[in-house]
Amino acid sequence: MAAQPALEDHLIAHDTHTMRGMLSNATDHVAWREFREHGRTLLVGNANRATAERLLGCDVIFYNVSRNSMVLIQYKKLDAEKGGFYYPNSDRNLAKELQRMRALDRYAASVTDGSREQRLDANPSWIKLCHPRSVLPHTSEMIYGMYFSRLQFESLRQDARLKDGRNSAVRFGYKNVPGYLDNTLFTRLAETGQIGTSGTSSDLVRQQVFRTFRGQRDLVLAALYGDEPPQSERNAIRRVGR
Repeated sequence: MAAQPALEDHLIAHDTHTMRGMLSNATDHVAWREFREHGRTLLVGNANRATAERLLGCDVIFYNVSRNSMVLIQYKKLDAEKGGFYYPNSDRNLAKELQRMRALDRYAASVTDGSREQRLDANPSWIKLCHPRSVLPHTSEMIYGMYFSRLQFESLRQDARLKDGRNSAVRFGYKNVPGYLDNTLFTRLAETGQIGTSGTSSDLVRQQVFRTFRGQRDLVLAALYGDEPPQSERNAIRRVGR
């Protein structure tokens, strides 16, 4: 079984059922699970092959309700378990997906207002390059991978350090990418509202997301809500938990 690479749908499904350190419960809807930690709740819904990917260019959405921020992620798979790469120029779907992501980022930027909170990156669109392993040593962890903002991903496609693939093709891999976010860093930034939409852009993007969720293509929706303690208190809780 370990020799068989996982399908992209399997990788997405695994991430929607896995949040390390959080208690998980089934809901009354088969597509949704509930995760709880320190009085906060994370709802994760899997609407695989829904309308959102076609309209928004995403497979996964993190919605942090307490910070009113949204991050939308497109999943891609490396071509091998060890030393694997992702070749964007060989992906027939990427151009259309990036076009949708750019449109969504422009829309979010166009509807921002003066009341929005400061973010490290206020654009909603991200890409995750996933490790293709079908058997994981720790089932409580999300699929190993590299996260890039849409802007960073497109900038790296022009980076000479990545142009060493087949016939000098651009390729993304652990061996040549100069920088990325791992699961821990990405989820931490999303959880604390340091990335993603804010203010009016969050409200309008959220409305669009929920409309597409009623459709029929790839979407995973994660909603994080509840009372948010100060960051110093969250750090103290994590240290005690260890």
